Amino acid sequence: MAARDKEENEDSLGYRIALGGIKGVLKILVILALIMVLIYLGTRAYSLGYEIFDEKAVDTGDGRAVTVTITDDMSVRQIGKLLISSGLLDESADAFVVQELLSGYHGEILPGTYTLRTSMTADQMIPVLCQQEDTEQGENAADVVSASSDNGE
Repeated sequence: MAARDKEENEDSLGYRIALGGIKGVLKILVILALIMVLIYLGTRAYSLGYEIFDEKAVDTGDGRAVTVTITDDMSVRQIGKLLISSGLLDESADAFVVQELLSGYHGEILPGTYTLRTSMTADQMIPVLCQQEDTEQGENAADVVSASSDNGE
């Protein structure tokens, strides 16, 4: 009887050691997964912040004029994708969404047909896209931008 109890204790001890080892390995895997997620999120946040605050125009100088049409049912993300596909922006649609959100023109983009220039940044395009009347000439869009930037905005 004593031999049987000793055998059961040894089996139970081995089971507990194995279970403790499995739990330890699982904890390490969970920690590694969390570290990988944090690295991914940090990298994505840095990239997005870089796009937002270090924006550059697609072209230097006067650039070229591009006409885009914004409809009533377009979201800010869809407008950003339109500007990217038209060659007006060289950043992600997420960056455009955040720039519009942080601008003084949040929620004010109006439907219409606009002529923008590839030499404009998103911060320069957003005020133009909020004008009451449709902008048909690139020079007018540039005039609107320079007028708003002279006021310290």
